[in-house]
Amino acid sequence: MSQLTKLENELDMENSISLSELDSTRRKRELKINIFWICMIWVFTFTAFSGLQNLEASLVPQYGVYSLATITAGGLVSCIVAPAVITKVGAKGALIASWICMIIFVAANYYPKVYVLIPGAAILGLSTGLMWTAQGTFIATISMEYSQIIEDSMDNVISKFFGIFCMAFQSTQIWGNVISSGVLHEGGSNAGHSNDSCGANYSHTTVALQGPHTLAQWRQDLLISIYLGFTIIGLVLTIVFLKPLKDKGPSGFSIGRQLLATLRLLVTNLNMALLVPFSMYTGIEQVIMYAEFTKAYVTCKLGISYVGMTMICFGVVNTVGSPLIGMVGKYIGRQMLCYIATALNLGMLAVMLYWTPDQNEIYVFFFVPGVWGLADAIWQTQGGALIGSIFSDQQEPAYANLRMWQALGFTIAYLYSNSLRECVKLYITAGVLVLSIVLLTVVELRIKKGKLVLATII
Repeated sequence: MSQLTKLENELDMENSISLSELDSTRRKRELKINIFWICMIWVFTFTAFSGLQNLEASLVPQYGVYSLATITAGGLVSCIVAPAVITKVGAKGALIASWICMIIFVAANYYPKVYVLIPGAAILGLSTGLMWTAQGTFIATISMEYSQIIEDSMDNVISKFFGIFCMAFQSTQIWGNVISSGVLHEGGSNAGHSNDSCGANYSHTTVALQGPHTLAQWRQDLLISIYLGFTIIGLVLTIVFLKPLKDKGPSGFSIGRQLLATLRLLVTNLNMALLVPFSMYTGIEQVIMYAEFTKAYVTCKLGISYVGMTMICFGVVNTVGSPLIGMVGKYIGRQMLCYIATALNLGMLAVMLYWTPDQNEIYVFFFVPGVWGLADAIWQTQGGALIGSIFSDQQEPAYANLRMWQALGFTIAYLYSNSLRECVKLYITAGVLVLSIVLLTVVELRIKKGKLVLATII
């Protein structure tokens, strides 16, 4: 009898192990599928936004950058309240609301008058904090559960998943610019400005940019219609396929308490305070490419039809680089990657400062966005991974703070875009970058010191 009982126990144990392994395999597959749909949703929605973002300063030279500034300024507000809203409606509900707002903004570009475009931008801006905080929460939560299942470190998994997401997100620079290049091809004449007025010497007050009147109306309407269709597809995918996260919040958790948690993290956590310049820089460096390089170099010297072509190079390098950076980071570390990105950005800032745009050196118009795209891939993947790693138990307020300060960087850079000479803007960017990498190094040292103290105690 005892041998029979022992045999039954062994069989039960084997069945239990098999069932546990089956559950783990099934759960890993579910988590991967959710990551896949997050990526696909961003591909469709941001194909539209990326394409418009790169063209806005050239299509609407008088106030295109101000519409972009309105979007990012709205993000300042929405980032603060995003965790509280997500607590009530969930991360998936926040994304659905965000895509509806994006549809409104894209549609506003059919009639890009100041009283139509700016309100449309404000509506989108008030949702940007929701979409990016929800995205960060999705990936960080999935990474945390996945790392527990495979028994790997949170840093490795979150770096890998952010790399995959950033690959999908940055690929929208390819698709959005391929679409704009095809639609606007021969739709705008070359700007033909003298070498002295383009590049580092560019000034919005002295150079008359080509505007929407140089494009056939049907081309502009076709472009907006394609982008609008992509955004609607993204909304449908979110509603139908994206699985909501498990509710982790305690019952009765009030909006006021969650809002207070967001603000408290900003003013009480030294690491978060030290990361403020870094967060702002991740916004400023994108403006350099989306608005400054496209306007002061490409549109000024080659014409608006070349904007999409040059920015495709940015998107390709960014897309390919993002997952590779996630894998390389496992071996050389997050800090070394950030040093590499710093060197790349400073190098390209020097090129933009001292190079005189010339149609006979057209390869430079593609080289600069390519190198900048590699650096941006590092900033975007490692920035999100850094926040997820340091504040794994305070994800929503941490990502809200990251996006809030990033939005401030975007907003400030867009607001002074039409007021300052190009060389001044490049020097400002270099200064913020140097400050950011110094403080980022301090944060990394504090983290290592904390881990060393903890290991000693244990």
